[in-house]
Amino acid sequence: MAAPLENRSDCTRCAALCCIAYPSQDMPGFAAAKDAGEPCPKLANDGRCTIYADRADQGFAGCIRFECFGAGQHIVQHLFEGKDWRSEPALMGAMIESFLAMRPVSDLAFLVSRALAALPDDATVARLHALDSELAEIASTRETLRDTARIGEVQRNIRAVFATLDPETLRTS
Repeated sequence: MAAPLENRSDCTRCAALCCIAYPSQDMPGFAAAKDAGEPCPKLANDGRCTIYADRADQGFAGCIRFECFGAGQHIVQHLFEGKDWRSEPALMGAMIESFLAMRPVSDLAFLVSRALAALPDDATVARLHALDSELAEIASTRETLRDTARIGEVQRNIRAVFATLDPETLRTS
């Protein structure tokens, strides 16, 4: 059985993957311009943020607002079994690729968790649990994370379920 997906980031169990994966040119909340795949200039050699406590004051409020919904720690802890690019630099490319593939899966898992928290136990909940299990299965290996057709199918199924839900119910969860 695949590991259940967490729906909240835990930076202490990650390897600063978001600080490397995304570009920041002309983006509000990011004071330094960098290309995708390039480490943030505020990362120390050990991969830790040198301005973590002062990110907002230093012009990095976007870092505070960013939420990966657990994608980062899932990649480090489950797919790479606790290893990371800081101690094994050759892993960086594969970790970033996996993180970028995991992000949409984590976003979907977050939406499913919100709906599950808001709904009474019925057939819709059973369908959402099945979709949540499917997302966990997709996230279980680097190979399944590359299956964009499968991810797209799950996304369509989640959208179909959400189309039947009362938006007010979801807002109050």
